[in-house]
Amino acid sequence: MIPAVIVDDERSNIDNLSVMLQKYCPKVMVAATATTVGEGLLAIRETNPAILFLDIQMPDRGGFDLLKSINNPDFEVIFVTAYDQYAIQAIRFSAIDYLLKPINVNELVNAVDRAVQNVAQERQNARLQHLVHAIHHKQAMKIAVPGNKETIFIGPETILFCKSDNNYTVIYLQNGQKHTSSRPIFEYEELLGTQGFIRCHQSYLVNSAFVKSWIRVDGDRLLIEGGQEIPISRNNKEKVKQAIGLK
Repeated sequence: MIPAVIVDDERSNIDNLSVMLQKYCPKVMVAATATTVGEGLLAIRETNPAILFLDIQMPDRGGFDLLKSINNPDFEVIFVTAYDQYAIQAIRFSAIDYLLKPINVNELVNAVDRAVQNVAQERQNARLQHLVHAIHHKQAMKIAVPGNKETIFIGPETILFCKSDNNYTVIYLQNGQKHTSSRPIFEYEELLGTQGFIRCHQSYLVNSAFVKSWIRVDGDRLLIEGGQEIPISRNNKEKVKQAIGLK
């Protein structure tokens, strides 16, 4: 069994999540629950959970305050929250799972499955440390790029383009490096859409800051810094034109 702790200021939310875990995630055992940050810290110390289900917004102190009180957390966190645009964006950038209230069963099962996989592989939770540090210091968020052996953190402004490789994504950087992520390209499209990135093709997501020209010979392509030519699909032509200011 995989021990878990639930921290939420509303007892009804704790009871509901406990029932859902028992019914749909039988590998997870709720070892302790808490309704305040102080109780949560004590529960974590006493039970050493593998997974922490954590509410972000609580009356006394929030979930991020709890995490800042723990040095080098070695558990997986699944945030449970009402909609909070800034917090959710930061969480997504850090490749950490979150569940919106009311909790959807499929989303719960998928989040737990990913957490269990990380627990089994004994991965150090660098993603969580990155999130807590960025939130605490109010720094610009870097994107967590999870690979098979490690998670690296990349500033969106350094990415030239992303290329789909089945369920993986290859991220090409301005300095010539490239990194393979275990996340599909549509997740990066959602994540980077507000950062000036354009989905110009089914297989490509381009940083508009590095677009140098539109080539119309032998098919439409974007020429970007470094000399790469990225294809533009017919379905995306109008969207690309709008994004880069062409009429």
